[in-house]
Amino acid sequence: MKLFIYLYYFLLLFSWSFAGAQQEIKIIGPNSSVLGTVEYIKEQKYYFSLNDFSNVLLKKNFINKDVQKIVFSLRDAKIKVTGNISFIIIDDKPYQLKNSIIYKEGIFYAPIDDFLELLNQKTGSSYTMDYSSLSIQNKFLSQNVLTSSVDLSQEKKKWKFDTIIIDPGHGGKDPGAVGYRGTKEKDIVLDVSKRLAKKIERNSKTKVILTREEDIFLRLQDRTKFANANEGDLFISIHTNAAEDRRASGFETFLIGPNKNEAAVRVAARENAALELEGFSGKKLTNEDLIKATIAQSAFAAKSEEFASLVQNEIKKRVQSKDRGVKQAGFYVLMGASMPNVLIELGFISNPNEEKKLNSSSYRDMLATSIYYAVLKYQKSFDD
Repeated sequence: MKLFIYLYYFLLLFSWSFAGAQQEIKIIGPNSSVLGTVEYIKEQKYYFSLNDFSNVLLKKNFINKDVQKIVFSLRDAKIKVTGNISFIIIDDKPYQLKNSIIYKEGIFYAPIDDFLELLNQKTGSSYTMDYSSLSIQNKFLSQNVLTSSVDLSQEKKKWKFDTIIIDPGHGGKDPGAVGYRGTKEKDIVLDVSKRLAKKIERNSKTKVILTREEDIFLRLQDRTKFANANEGDLFISIHTNAAEDRRASGFETFLIGPNKNEAAVRVAARENAALELEGFSGKKLTNEDLIKATIAQSAFAAKSEEFASLVQNEIKKRVQSKDRGVKQAGFYVLMGASMPNVLIELGFISNPNEEKKLNSSSYRDMLATSIYYAVLKYQKSFDD
């Protein structure tokens, strides 16, 4: 048997229908069995079913219809696809297709040319679409790959809400904001983070991992890399706020997004100042950067906003402070997270009254309790 052979796994046969706005192509297997259908959209764009491609050709996939995701592996690369957006994730890195994925009735349709080109570039595969014979070919795929199996129980675990990454902001040579009485942001947020982790672990089976458990310095980009490497289902970055006006007070939760107001710009600039300690003093995030980051995280936007709202509501129930709401801004620490993610500002350490509260063990415990209940409600909605 030759090591490299051409394998023709699919024959795409036209089933012409002039009455409709689009035509349907049947995918026929090697035994003339119909494996599924793909749509031939107008403007000469061919789409094929990723369900069939991954299940029949690769013998492995996992589908979560609730969040409209399909995951499969190819040549040691993990590929995540979300319905109705143009981004796909390959080994935790987002890439943009020229055309969006179409999700319809549980089927993920990918634009053939775009998808195969990107797949070949990033996985070292050699898939081609032969339009003369209407077949998909791959000269570098061996027969053994077709007969390999996947442990579905392990794949399903990836979709369970079972890992939370808590990121205590700043640390080490980066103290964060410093209050009138000398209180350091890095100390307050580490304490709240540890309290939050204990509450979650004590009362649920959810795994909690802190990006730092002591007073050490971490680069901003390493925090989300750490979260991605540990396959987190939620990334919570915890901070305290500061302002020149010592009367400023309250708590707020941020999502990644374009800078929409001056106050958000100032908050993001202060939190991004750690870049200077990393040697990137000239690095600034443009609105174009933030728009790209927002699009790349569009699959997680709804869940991020949901959790952010829960955080605000739960803190408001327990803490006598101003609810500043949910906002968007350009936080570098959130840019690379391949999961729902938020940045929480617990209060203004620059406000003498709030600094005094933040120095109170009972107050910090109330903040941790509030976020804990937000996690519980978020997890319940996720499981439902």
